[in-house]
Amino acid sequence: MDSPPLRIDRADVRQTDDELTLILGTAGVNVVLIRLRYDGWVDEVINSAGTVAPGPGAWTLIGHALSLELGTRAAATLGFPRDCRLHLDVDDDAIRQVRAALLEILQCACFVVDTPEGRITS
Repeated sequence: MDSPPLRIDRADVRQTDDELTLILGTAGVNVVLIRLRYDGWVDEVINSAGTVAPGPGAWTLIGHALSLELGTRAAATLGFPRDCRLHLDVDDDAIRQVRAALLEILQCACFVVDTPEGRITS
């Protein structure tokens, strides 16, 4: 049985010389971080407990629905379902920020994403 999508009400992007991180949270708590470490170009997912696992093999952002397809081991490590679904309850500016960050962080993963110009896939 599919679990309902996690509701996200905050999206922030942080960039340093070493990494780019998309922070998705709700009610003041970071729920999931998606990070690109520039040293080795490694993408990672981090849960609210700070546990780190490899990034998703594929992702989809359609409207306000984000899906991350995690590997079996990564999902178990993070305590997330393999098809980690999130509902981004944020404004259109935040969706644009999330889309841009995901395209940069997860550039090696397969994706489907809506843009103002239309839907694009990798």
